[in-house]
Amino acid sequence: MADLNCHITTFNAGRTPIDVDYFASSLYINLKQSPLPPDLIVLALQELAPIGYSFLGGSLLTPYFSRLAEAVYKAASWKLGKDADYEHVLTRNAGMTGIMVFARRALRERIQWIEESGTGVGLWDMGNKGAVGVRLGLDTTPVTFVAAHLAPIEAGCERRNEDWRRICENLVFVPASNTADSSDSERQPLLSSSSPPQPSLPHDLFTPPSYIFFAGDLNYRTSDTQPDPASFTTWPQPMASPSDPTHWSKLLSSDQLTREMSSGKTLHHLSEARITFPPTYKYSSRAQKLAGEAAQAHRSKDIDDDTPSVDLTQIQEQVWLWAKHRIPSWCDRILYLNTAPPSVHSYTALPIQPTSDHRPVVLSCSIPQRPLNERQVIQYPRYELDDGWKERRALARKLELAVGVGAYLGFTGQGQILLGGTVVGIVVGYLVLHYLISG
Repeated sequence: MADLNCHITTFNAGRTPIDVDYFASSLYINLKQSPLPPDLIVLALQELAPIGYSFLGGSLLTPYFSRLAEAVYKAASWKLGKDADYEHVLTRNAGMTGIMVFARRALRERIQWIEESGTGVGLWDMGNKGAVGVRLGLDTTPVTFVAAHLAPIEAGCERRNEDWRRICENLVFVPASNTADSSDSERQPLLSSSSPPQPSLPHDLFTPPSYIFFAGDLNYRTSDTQPDPASFTTWPQPMASPSDPTHWSKLLSSDQLTREMSSGKTLHHLSEARITFPPTYKYSSRAQKLAGEAAQAHRSKDIDDDTPSVDLTQIQEQVWLWAKHRIPSWCDRILYLNTAPPSVHSYTALPIQPTSDHRPVVLSCSIPQRPLNERQVIQYPRYELDDGWKERRALARKLELAVGVGAYLGFTGQGQILLGGTVVGIVVGYLVLHYLISG
C-alpha cells in the first residue's frame, strides 16, 4: 500500500480573518512543489479569532473557519483541477486554538473512527493558550494531529515547558461527538458518551500507538531576555550570505526549543526536521501592510478560477521588517514522534501574511500505512494523565463562557450594541414602572 502523504500547516492567525486569496496562494506555492498530492491537509491554528468569539464558539467562529476552508479548497483546486476531491473531515477548537482536517475522498471513506481532545493551559486552565487534538483511525494506521499554543515572551521558557507537561496530563482523547460538520469543540464533544469501535478510554497523546504530529505556536525564542532598543540593527535580512554574522542561521544556535529538548525538559518523544527557513516571528505591522499592498499590486487582472489570483512568485522580499521589541525567533514549529519519523519532503515557512505577525510553517511528509511496530511504541511516556482532567476542563469551560461574554459585550461592535440596547431597555422599563406606580 502506498504511503500516506500529509500536508500540515501551523499558523498564528492573529485573531484576524485571513485574506483568502493570499493564504490560498501561499499554500499553493508549497503544494505545487510536492510530487504527489497530499492525502491529508491539516491546519493547526492559534489565535484564530478574538477572545470573545473563541471562548463563546459556535456560529461566532464560522466566518473564520469558513475562510480558511475556502483557502484550502482553492489551493487544492489550483494544484489538481478537477481531481481536487478533498472533503472536510473535522474542525475543532479549544478556546483560541483550532484544528481543521481535510482528506481526499477515498481516504475519507477509510476513516473508521475519530477521537478528539482539547485542554487549556492559560490562566485558570482557560483556552487563551492550550491544545486541541484529532486522532484518525484509518483501517491500518492511526494518525494523531495536535495544534498547540504555549506561553509567550522570552523569559517564559520554563512556563512553556510546564505547558507541555500540562498538555500531556490533560489532553484526553475521547470519541468525536459529530464528525460530519462541526466547528465548535466546546459544544460537548470533550465529554461525549458516543461509542465508536475503539479500545477503552481514556486515551492520552501516546495511547493507542499512533503516528503523531505536534504543531503550533510553541513560542520558544532565541533569547532568554528581551532585546535592547538598538538590537534590531543586527537582525537577519534576506540579502545576507550564510557566512555573514547576521545571517538568520546564526540565531539557531540560541534556539530555546533545541536547547530544552536536548536537555530532556520538553516535548519528550518528539523530533523536528532540519530548519532551513528564516525566523517566523515577529514581523512588524508595517511588514504586514506591505505584504497586503504587494499582494494587491500583483493580483491577476483577469480573474481565472484555475490559477491563483495573487502571484506570490513575483513578490521578492528585499527586507524583513522585524518588530523591534521581540527578537526574531522560530516560534512556529511542527514536530513528530521520534520513534516513527515520517519521510520529510519539505519543511518551510510560507510568505509573510497581511493579517499576522507570524509566518505560517508547513511540513510536507509521508508515513507508511501500517501500524507502529513494537520498537516504535512509547511504552512509558514522561507524564501520565491527570485523573481530574474532566473536572478541570468543565470548570475552565465555565470560566471561558464568563470571560467570553464579557469580552464580546465589551470589545465587539455587536456586543456593545447589544449591551447598550439592554441598558436602555432596563432604564426605560424602570421609568415606565416608576410612572405607573407613582401615578
